[in-house]
Amino acid sequence: MNWEEYIQVWDASWIQLVDIRQHVIRRQSKQQHILPASCFIFVVSGQGAIWLDGNRHSLERFFVLHAGKGSNIKFEVGHEDVTYYYILYRGSISTKASKTILKSYHINNPFHLQYACKPNSPVVLYRHAESMYEEWNRRPAMERFQAKIQFYQFVYTLVQQLQLQGVAPKEIDLVEQIIQYIHKHYYEPISLESMAEVWNYSIQYLSRQFKRRTGRSPIEYVIQTRMAKAKELLIQTDATVQEIAVSVGYSDVFYFTRLFKKQVGTTPVQYKNKVKSGLIVSDSPWQEFLSSMGKYSSACYIDYDNHYQLKLEGDKQMLKGIETKKGLMLMLVLTLLLTACGNGNTSRNSNAGAEPTQSKPSNQAIENTGLRKITTVMGDVNVPANPQRVVVDWDLGPVLAVGVVPVGASNTQLEYSQFLKPFLDETVQDIGAEGSISFEKVLELAPDVIITWNKDAYSNYSKIAPTVLFDTSKYATIQEEITAMGEILDREEEAKQFVADFEKRKIAAREKINNVLAKDATISIVDYITVEKFLMVIGNQGERGGRATYDILGLNPAPKVQSEIIDKEMSRVEVSWETVNDYVGDYVIVLTVKDKEPPKLPATWKMLDAVKNNRMIEIDMEKYFAADSYSSLLQAEDIADKLSKLASSK
Repeated sequence: MNWEEYIQVWDASWIQLVDIRQHVIRRQSKQQHILPASCFIFVVSGQGAIWLDGNRHSLERFFVLHAGKGSNIKFEVGHEDVTYYYILYRGSISTKASKTILKSYHINNPFHLQYACKPNSPVVLYRHAESMYEEWNRRPAMERFQAKIQFYQFVYTLVQQLQLQGVAPKEIDLVEQIIQYIHKHYYEPISLESMAEVWNYSIQYLSRQFKRRTGRSPIEYVIQTRMAKAKELLIQTDATVQEIAVSVGYSDVFYFTRLFKKQVGTTPVQYKNKVKSGLIVSDSPWQEFLSSMGKYSSACYIDYDNHYQLKLEGDKQMLKGIETKKGLMLMLVLTLLLTACGNGNTSRNSNAGAEPTQSKPSNQAIENTGLRKITTVMGDVNVPANPQRVVVDWDLGPVLAVGVVPVGASNTQLEYSQFLKPFLDETVQDIGAEGSISFEKVLELAPDVIITWNKDAYSNYSKIAPTVLFDTSKYATIQEEITAMGEILDREEEAKQFVADFEKRKIAAREKINNVLAKDATISIVDYITVEKFLMVIGNQGERGGRATYDILGLNPAPKVQSEIIDKEMSRVEVSWETVNDYVGDYVIVLTVKDKEPPKLPATWKMLDAVKNNRMIEIDMEKYFAADSYSSLLQAEDIADKLSKLASSK
């Protein structure tokens, strides 16, 4: 790809700025991380060395480097501090682009190309980078739009200089990177979809390129990699077959054994015995396997971008994470399973992509339970009567409220719905964190019905089991939510009982507060532990206790919270410390995070009436992150207890 083609593809693409930071790496220190998106690194001062996927470059002032998502970056700084801009972005080609441009994009994705140089005229680039950074971190939409304009100017100026200097971009070896990735992550769920997402190529193109070079599909290579590692463990250790199966990515030892026999020709135990008796001569199956594909060095690639964290020294700007679209990196294992069955063999063993440990319930099992037609936002869905095996990826509370303990739930809910822990048991399986749900694990659990919030994941869930999209925005009250969940799970009586109990408990919690707080007292919820330089003020939507405080307990928000957050239907806003007095009421609820020290608080906080008079209570983020109906009720009772104790202690 020449620079003219490079710019043509940029012009026909959709670009999204993800983050812009300015970092300082202190002298005599190191730093290493994986790029969560395409990235420009622009060094403005200092010297050292930088490795890009193992290739060393001298690091000096006004050095520019570009690399794609998943690239491995390592800094080593000498006797001077290094300051650089870190510009993350995503790019995707428009489907309306010409065939010529689409071809250029698919052959050499410009957002993954690697190049590094020292521009001849760096000051102009510096002005663009500095302006872009300042506009981005002002945060309002107009400024961020201006930052995007500056970003285009930065790219244009850079490419113009690189073209004049004769610098050529280094085309990535896609197949080698995939092989390195598989060698590093063979024991994790891997699907074509997850790999295509990492490298931002279509599944068809990725598969075609891999098979052209290796003679096998990526998923065939995953299985062969796992079997090679399993053979080595059988020979070199006394690990049990169960332990080896788990260590190479299979939780079902019986399925692993069948797959091993299919690939190797013997069972694992038979293979181990044959090696011991000398019938099979192989000391290093893993090394032999690697040699059969050529020697590839391992690299540290990751396949998610929900959150990333860089441990740096001297950051001028550190944003702790990026809120990406939910479900961006969902592992679409089932789609792969269906694709892999094209040879007409629909048995589980032919599904090379996901290796589930159990199949879906048989038609006979579904017929035995009977079917009910449920009307949902996605249309009518036939679900089993009285389902016993329920998987839920978000709304855990309503499921528990109607007396159903799911067989699987998201890690995010299991970890951050602490009030629900007493209602769970050890049989509930982790199906992955929000944003990276493992469809392989869901399939393994053989659910009767799946409850999801995620419209993007709906079609893939539906291929596993009857799926209901549970959209809480469709329900005006908690009572309506629970009633709806009762209908979905065939637990109408349990739902009625919970609703009746809910009303009694809500009234009791409110009375407890009314006995100790003035009727017109206002209250605010704030978070200064998970943000920097600002104070986060919580409304009545979303997590962090807002629903419990304002909707269930009926407490009065501070006037500014009402007008600027709740009335505008926002979940929260970040406000400057100078305006904090406008948002904090007579009482304040402060969020905390276990083992994390709060920041140094400014005088504007310490001078607040609620702070000076100790009208404050603390709540734990792990307990208050969830905002489902059941968690919110339990949170409301907890807040009522805390406020009651606070008032009685005065």
